[in-house]
Amino acid sequence: MSLVTVEEVNNALRLDLEADVGGDLSGDGGEETGRLDDIELKIAQAEAIVLGFIQPAPDPAWTHDTVPKEVSAAIVIAVRCLLDDTEESMAILSGLSGITGFDARNPIAALLWRRRDPSFA
Repeated sequence: MSLVTVEEVNNALRLDLEADVGGDLSGDGGEETGRLDDIELKIAQAEAIVLGFIQPAPDPAWTHDTVPKEVSAAIVIAVRCLLDDTEESMAILSGLSGITGFDARNPIAALLWRRRDPSFA
């Protein structure tokens, strides 16, 4: 189960996915779901990126109901970055690699920094 839903990403990023899948965001409507599949993939990728930045990993693992709001916000921002595929968006994501120091201008890092234990990072 995802930490954020397609519906939450659709609403936050104003993607208008209902128009692509005939109003059914579950993908069960028999309509073309290529874009919906891409969004679901981007959500999974964004969750992996965000959870990879948080150290140590949450134990027990979060669910959709227990994920902290700043973490779900960071996941939505990461989805936007993956969809945008611009130099600026890629810089935001690469800033989570740990190769460079903390950049307070990085919105994802700023949201997640307090959930990162430097001794684990």
